[in-house]
Amino acid sequence: MITLLPAFHETIVLPVKADRVYELLEEATSNKPFIQSNEEKLFFSGWVREEKFRLSLRVHRANNYLPLVIGQLESTSSGSILLIDYKLFPTTRLLLMLWTIILIFGSIVVSFQTKNILYLLGGACIIALIHAIVWSNFNLQLKPTREALHRLLSLS
Repeated sequence: MITLLPAFHETIVLPVKADRVYELLEEATSNKPFIQSNEEKLFFSGWVREEKFRLSLRVHRANNYLPLVIGQLESTSSGSILLIDYKLFPTTRLLLMLWTIILIFGSIVVSFQTKNILYLLGGACIIALIHAIVWSNFNLQLKPTREALHRLLSLS
């Protein structure tokens, strides 16, 4: 499925029981969004509940392009399956869509009033540039988030 907003999906098959994965996720998760000076083991900020979790990588300062990790854990006879979606935070998605819509309508109105199609093309180029920047920054932040999650799960 082609999507306008940055997202990434992966499925991880683990040879570890779901209870142990829950324990690992809970041990590495804090409810504080930023790294404190005395904490080094806590990789993520968010919550872990039965069969679901929502995490983000803990950072020193705010980052709008940091992926939100939405996961679901399913138990199997030989271990567990982890279904993970990496998405932009809801506020970032909202602002990206808001400015996309504003630029579309603005360029249509200006192009219609001036009877010049170049304004519409200019608006489309600006939208494409904004989305390219968001996609590239999301992909840059996706790599350390995935590495931290994979590192945590390989400790089992």
